[in-house]
Parts: sequence; structure tokens; C-alpha cells
Amino acid sequence: MTSPSAPPVPTPATAPAPVAAPAPTPVAVRLGGERLGDERALGTAAVLSPVMARWDEGAFLAPVAAALTAGHRVTVYDTLSLLRDGDDLQALAERWAGVLAAAPVDLLVGNALGGAVVQHLLAHPWTHRAHVVLLSAPTVADDALDATLERVAAAVEAHGTATALRLLHEVVRGPADPVTSYDDAPHRADDPAAGRRLADGLRLLRRADARRTVERFPGRLLHVHGAESRLVQGHHLATGPAHTRVAVPRAGMRPHTDQPDHVRQAITAFLAPDQPEDKYEEGV
Repeated sequence: MTSPSAPPVPTPATAPAPVAAPAPTPVAVRLGGERLGDERALGTAAVLSPVMARWDEGAFLAPVAAALTAGHRVTVYDTLSLLRDGDDLQALAERWAGVLAAAPVDLLVGNALGGAVVQHLLAHPWTHRAHVVLLSAPTVADDALDATLERVAAAVEAHGTATALRLLHEVVRGPADPVTSYDDAPHRADDPAAGRRLADGLRLLRRADARRTVERFPGRLLHVHGAESRLVQGHHLATGPAHTRVAVPRAGMRPHTDQPDHVRQAITAFLAPDQPEDKYEEGV
């Protein structure tokens, strides 16, 4: 006698495998400029941008770009284009190391956050053949810098992107720029994606500290900062014995915008072929 067949046991549906987020890819723009003879004789330069709510296609560098493009093929990168959720400054720097190490450059340039990333890269031996130019780029963040940046980042959630940008302008403006007024109307003219980008970028600098890496960097390095900056000041910078520091008079957080001639001259002098190796200047 045959036993009745047992009813089939239902098989639980297999959950679909989570789809990995696509790897971020670098966003960049090439800058044109004066050519010195054969294109093959030019050096190569990589520039990492500051935090900006919206990528500006390298426009931030325009006031001093000629000092770089005269002797280099320049690529300007959107530093935040490689940012992933959960990154800290070191993680972001290592991701940029993976991109830039593939074709090491002769000149590394970083502005603000971009300069902080560059300073973390200097632990890699492939950077030691490059010259380094840093514009208002903190080596170390203290409590005051952290608090100021967090105040701007928190304003994104509390008041919206437009208000946060006006607050940021107050701390980065040059001494000749007017104070801008703003109200606390929540999320007026808001752009959530731009606001998140701004807040996440500013928070990357929290507790930044690359002093040991910078002090041990054997290559040539130029720090440029505004003497009247309300944000990154001289005590936020570190240098080694063969490095140069220039404090630009009558300039704030954006010395290349406030005093472009002064900054162009400083960069040009630093990149001159016969520039002496052991030079340290402060308050120039």
C-alpha cells in the first residue's frame, strides 16, 4: 500500500542580494594656459578643490591659475567627488591616493579641504618627488576651527543651504568684503543635495591632524594663507625645515581671491627652477 505523498514544504523566497553602491569616480577639469615649448616638456599638476556646495568646474582657482598653467598640464579635481558615506578625512585621502598614484604628478596643489587631503597624501613615497602648494589648508584643526565649521554645517539642517552658505561667507570673506546679513527663515531657497555636500565636506576637517606627516615630508612645500583669515590661521599650519610659509597681507581665507597678484608671485617664485631649497618665511 502506498503512503499518500506529503504536501510540499513551501520554500521561503530568497531575498535579492543587496546591490553595492557604485564606486565614486573622480570629477575633474583640465585647465588650459600658456605653453612653454613642447607639450611633452611640461610638468603635470593635480589640484584638489575646497569644500563647495556645488562643483564650480575649477573656477575657484582662476585668479592664480596662470601661475600653474605656465609650466604644467593642470587637472583640477572636485575633492568631494570621491566621498562615500561614513568616510573620514583619512579614508577620503586614501581613496585619492588610489587615483593619483597611478600617474604621479610633479606638482600637488590643495585649497582648504583639498589641501588637508594633500597633506595626508604626503605619507606616500610617490609624493616625495612632487612640489606641494597649499592654499589656506589646515594641517591641524583645533577646537575653535572645529566649532566654527560645525556651526556652518549644523546651519544646513537648522536653516537650509542658503543660510549656511551666507554664514560660511562671513568666516571666509576677505577684510575688504562686506558683511552679509541673513535671516533664519528655515530652508529658504534650499537645495538638500548641495547642503548635504557642504555639511559633509566641512565635517571632514574635524580633529584633522597631519603634523607629523607634513614635518617629515622631504620635498619642497609652500603654505599660503591669509594674514587676516577668520578661519585657517598660522597656528593651524605645520612645516618642515625645507618648507616655505607665506602669510598674505590684507587677505582672508581666500588669499588667491583677495590678493591674487601676491599669491601668483609667491607661487611663481616657489616654482622657479633655481629656488633655494632651505627657505622658511612667515608674515611675508
